Amino acid sequence: MGRLRVLTALVLLPAASCHFPHQPVSRTLQDGLQREVSLPSIPRRIVALAPSVTESLLALGFGDRLVGVSDFCRPPEDLGPVARIGGLLNPNLEVIRSLHPDLLIATTSGNDPDLAGQAGALGIPLYILHTPDIGSMLAGLEGLADALGDRPRGRQVTDELRERLSVVARRVHGRPRPRVLFIIWGDPLVVPGARAFLTDAISHAGGSSVTADAPAAHPTFSLEAAITRAPEVIVMTRDNAALAERLRSDPAWAGVEAVRAGRVGTIDEGIVQPGPGVVAGIEELARLFHPEVFNSPEAAEGN
Repeated sequence: MGRLRVLTALVLLPAASCHFPHQPVSRTLQDGLQREVSLPSIPRRIVALAPSVTESLLALGFGDRLVGVSDFCRPPEDLGPVARIGGLLNPNLEVIRSLHPDLLIATTSGNDPDLAGQAGALGIPLYILHTPDIGSMLAGLEGLADALGDRPRGRQVTDELRERLSVVARRVHGRPRPRVLFIIWGDPLVVPGARAFLTDAISHAGGSSVTADAPAAHPTFSLEAAITRAPEVIVMTRDNAALAERLRSDPAWAGVEAVRAGRVGTIDEGIVQPGPGVVAGIEELARLFHPEVFNSPEAAEGN
């Protein structure tokens, strides 16, 4: 679970003096950690250091500025050649240097705490997105668009996302919230805790995570501990489809309400990324939690 380490150490590291030496610095902004970051007027060559960063840039329409992405990012094929710069915790600094970027963008949900020092050594500004919940993800999108020189674009994108979330909120309002066990990883069993972005996403979708009281962001649970939480719905991403199939027929889970009721499902992997794609994940979760609402004639008409 190294990808889920938090960049709290970055708060203590200076950033105002870190800028690419061949680009004029004309603005100083605060990133998601309230660090002051000195930027060129309009950054044109960007390295995205995490999948949620790449997703955010694409949603904002800045894909043409990407010159490098992490090995875990999935830029569309029609974007053209984009260099791979390594993993979330071990980016290749020489590759990054060779790309001559004028901005690196990282996230507190996956990158290494030492990244700020590394970026400073390279003389490249580092902008950090801090997205512990849905609200901060939306605010981060607006801030990112501002950093890239187009604040109205950020507002347009986030307004559309907020409207979609409002539709979900209206439809699930007042309905009983099913007890949800979300399985991030099966062996060992890793689940979202109190500080997890995913816990907030489940709440937005009209569910209640049975592991929300765990103090860690992504704790490991024993099989017995998960079963005793008595989930009414069990969910995991589609790359865990084989696990979902095994769970449905595992005698150890046979007495769990979610299994007895056939409410074990999989959804798109975007739900676990703190980027704009999580809104589609919330919509998918809400349909899974409350099918009677989303399959009604009123829902089909968009009410």
